[in-house]
Amino acid sequence: MCPTPSDPLHTRLLALARQATAQITAAGADTAIMWLTDVRPDAVVWFPLGGAHPLELLLRFVAPAHWTAIGVAGAGSAHTLDASGRPQRDSTLGHVFVTVLVHRSGAATTLMHHGDGEPAAIPEPPEGTVADACRRALGLPTADPPASTTGLWSLCWLDRLVGAAAAGPGPRSSLGDWPSAAGLHPATSLGPLSSDPHALARACKVLAATWPWSRLRSHPEAVDLPGLESPPELARWMDDGMWARWLLSAFPSRDDLLDSVHNLLPSDLAHAITLTIHES
Repeated sequence: MCPTPSDPLHTRLLALARQATAQITAAGADTAIMWLTDVRPDAVVWFPLGGAHPLELLLRFVAPAHWTAIGVAGAGSAHTLDASGRPQRDSTLGHVFVTVLVHRSGAATTLMHHGDGEPAAIPEPPEGTVADACRRALGLPTADPPASTTGLWSLCWLDRLVGAAAAGPGPRSSLGDWPSAAGLHPATSLGPLSSDPHALARACKVLAATWPWSRLRSHPEAVDLPGLESPPELARWMDDGMWARWLLSAFPSRDDLLDSVHNLLPSDLAHAITLTIHES
């Protein structure tokens, strides 16, 4: 739900977000979590997190039934996000203080405070993992996942390639041929090693059809994640959209990984890898 600025609920949420922002910044808190109850619908309750990340409290949290809204506020650097919820390269919007408030109806509002100016309302629905977590705490759905898991399997492969190449004795001495590189692709679990980039790209699409987001959420052990928490109970608490963005956030961006591939591997092999990624 994305209410219009004239929607009474939107107007009330915006006023409550402004009220909370003023209180939190006046108190000198860097981050805070807030909620609204049906007992006192005219004031947001908030408390500072003392340096903790909001996800430390929000992941797996189920808001009590009398909570009508939940939100977070915090200082940081703002970025434009890509489809996976990851900051886009060179997209920084500078240091800001952001307040997000999500209502149980699905309505939401975002305020962004730059410097000494007045907080500005952001017309688009709030995005990112924290906004997803606020929705899930209220039992609300998040935005749809990407249509296919091909991007995830491509990131897994690129991450493995970069890790293997960087661990070699020299920057260009590891993974010097196609079989050694292709053998690291998750799609090789489906059958014999693909003979060329086109065949591997087709195998990646088959893997993605075999493992859609819903199945991956039911079997979180199926994907190898570098340093990201992904236990079954967390997967159950999320929905497919949040789960997809959560998994994708485990990796650097595709462009950054491809840059590393071209820096670490022989040029002909790097071009074959890039072709596979673009055709997947």
